[in-house]
Amino acid sequence: MSDRVPLIRIDQVDAIELIEILEFIESWLAQADPTVTADFERFVGSDGYPLTELRTDLIAWAARLALAPGEPQ
Repeated sequence: MSDRVPLIRIDQVDAIELIEILEFIESWLAQADPTVTADFERFVGSDGYPLTELRTDLIAWAARLALAPGEPQ
């Protein structure tokens, strides 16, 4: 069994749209009311996935899309 992650190509316009959506959600979460944080933590559980980690992951995914191989920089 291979540990390689398959390469998936998407259109550059679609990648830009995804980046914008990820950045929008992260920005909204960064400024969200504390009740949003409480609701999120209640949804995933106390030892689950902290909102700060979700925000970090959203930024990381946006960066990965921006650096997609073969796309103009």
